[in-house]
Amino acid sequence: MTETIDIDFESLLARASASFTLGEIESELGKRGLTLGIDLSGKRSITTLGAWIASGTPGARPQFEDPADHVLAGLSATLVNGKALEIRPAPRRAVGPDLTALLLGANDRFASVERAWLRVHRKDERHVAEPLPALDLDPPVSDAEAELLSRIERELKA
Repeated sequence: MTETIDIDFESLLARASASFTLGEIESELGKRGLTLGIDLSGKRSITTLGAWIASGTPGARPQFEDPADHVLAGLSATLVNGKALEIRPAPRRAVGPDLTALLLGANDRFASVERAWLRVHRKDERHVAEPLPALDLDPPVSDAEAELLSRIERELKA
């Protein structure tokens, strides 16, 4: 039986075997107008999905950009004691602790990933974080703020 990459277009999720390389996954998604949206430079395109997860998903968007949108949505794994672990894709905050975080970057210490659900994006979507505007750390005091400070000062003296 040949392994396939399953794609849920409505949820924008793709399920792939840990033995697929990131380049193979990206190529298959690209045929359908989708992308993982990760940096595939260097040797990442020939890195297997399982090794990429075990090493902490380098090249993926930083989690602080969107805490609810992670590249790893769910997975099937075998724990070191031989038991199966299945984490189905679900809204992250709706199902309790994030057990996928236990496996990210753990280098198969706790479990070995067999298949994973990945969050995918349409190629035409923009996923580059816009730079924050420069903040004025010492802005001038407005008339309203000056009036408020004056009232507080009078109140404290009374």
